[in-house]
Amino acid sequence: MSVPALPVPAAGAESQFSDPVTCKAWLENVPLANVAEAQRQLLAAIGEFNATRVKAAIRLATLEALREGVNFVQIEQARRFTNRALPMAEAEAAVFEDTIALWDGMRLGYLLCLEACAQGEAVMRGQSALVCQRILAYLGLRMFHHFRAYRQIPAADWRALNEGYAAAEQLNVADSPVKDYLNRDVNDTSPRIAYMRAMLLGMVNPNELSQRQLTFVAYLLERWGEKVEMARSPVDEGADVPPLRVDLAGEHCAERGAAGSGEVRFLDVRRLAKSLRNRIGLLRKGESPSKLALGEDCVQPSCEQLLVLLYRHWCQAKPVRALERKRVSDVAQACNSMAMIHYYVSGKIFRQPGEQRELSQKEREQIATFGRVSTRDEDDYSVVQGFLLERWQLEDESLQGLRMVRRVGSPGKRFAHSQLVAVRPADSKMFLLGQVRWLMQGDGGNLHAGLRLLTGAPSAVAIRATGVNVSLDEKYVQALALGGVAALQVAPTLVLPVGWFKPKRVIQVFYDKPTRVRLNELVERGVDFERVAFDQQPD
Repeated sequence: MSVPALPVPAAGAESQFSDPVTCKAWLENVPLANVAEAQRQLLAAIGEFNATRVKAAIRLATLEALREGVNFVQIEQARRFTNRALPMAEAEAAVFEDTIALWDGMRLGYLLCLEACAQGEAVMRGQSALVCQRILAYLGLRMFHHFRAYRQIPAADWRALNEGYAAAEQLNVADSPVKDYLNRDVNDTSPRIAYMRAMLLGMVNPNELSQRQLTFVAYLLERWGEKVEMARSPVDEGADVPPLRVDLAGEHCAERGAAGSGEVRFLDVRRLAKSLRNRIGLLRKGESPSKLALGEDCVQPSCEQLLVLLYRHWCQAKPVRALERKRVSDVAQACNSMAMIHYYVSGKIFRQPGEQRELSQKEREQIATFGRVSTRDEDDYSVVQGFLLERWQLEDESLQGLRMVRRVGSPGKRFAHSQLVAVRPADSKMFLLGQVRWLMQGDGGNLHAGLRLLTGAPSAVAIRATGVNVSLDEKYVQALALGGVAALQVAPTLVLPVGWFKPKRVIQVFYDKPTRVRLNELVERGVDFERVAFDQQPD
């Protein structure tokens, strides 16, 4: 059995602790209330301990004593870099790197124990399953925090995960029961379950999921990982469903396809598929999610929608795209925020509609000389306001979406999931509106994004509230309108700032003139916009 090349602990190296007793005494002085400092101390101490030569059984017991404190600190520190726009700020990136380094420090300690197991040390023979499970669990946590930060998973992580499971197989402990009391709900686990939890999470396109969804899927996999078996030959899941396979000698997540070569194993998801189908069916009949062991926080209809998504990723063949994407290599201009999008869609500075403003002496002179007012002030306005048109590279496109990347070093703002974005491809004279569907920051710093395009040609409008409680001098604010598309039976919609929609609310919209409209239905909501259906009202 191959064990990754590991540093050789030195006999004379010094460490903060040398066994479980001294470790627990040291932990009592770690300031867990100050999680940043606690993480720093744990990272340094575990690094020192891994460099110290101790017996494998003592190393294992010491690592077990560290687990609870490490887990607490890591959970708290993760709050500082999760649910943030991308790319990460410098401080967020530093915390992320330290968090990953601490998971790696724990995994390295258990890898040193695995070396003793592989060498057949008698005292470690009965601990092989525990060691393998811990290695796979810490790899899973490393990957989970990459997903939570929307960072690309390095290929080396997939290789390490597959190698970790292969080691458990060779030690004949892949299915041996292990207790993990740091799990949220289920303490019973095994190396196979730890492997499946990481593998299945990687299959659901985590960069598309919200933080709440990611946490929920991780919670489900704590109990559902055991429903997936590993086989050495393809599993019959029904017609037109290719086998779900993984190469234990490779560096990729499991995928459906032909058998291939290498150390191929097949994931048997039939029990998982049956469980998902049953729950989806009962939810559709009105059963509450809590009664189906889906947790008290799970609510309809989002719960059912997420289970259907998981079923498609785990249990079905990859669907053929309804609209074919084509690869492109064009440059596009993009921007976000309502004010910036309004400026570039309209092509001018936003001013209150109907506002009368006397021309300055400078503007009168420009008209006398050139026949018009210079647009230089408009250009200066975009610079002063920080309205930067960013340079993105389109990678592929379809009628409904774009995939694009902003190269590291290219200036730009931070982007968030579900945010409103305006994009103008190189071959287009107009901007298109889109919503960020997924985001990922690559290893090299490139920012990757997938956009779902909003149907209709955008135009810039202004809106203001109406009603008896609204003052006569109520100001207009920027908004956008999307034209209807008769061929697709899509009616015109308004794109408003967050908080404007209320059913049957009447507002005033200024196109070329003021118009009263009634807001009827919320079509979709993003983090910074609401798209609504409306109808015009008599003045």
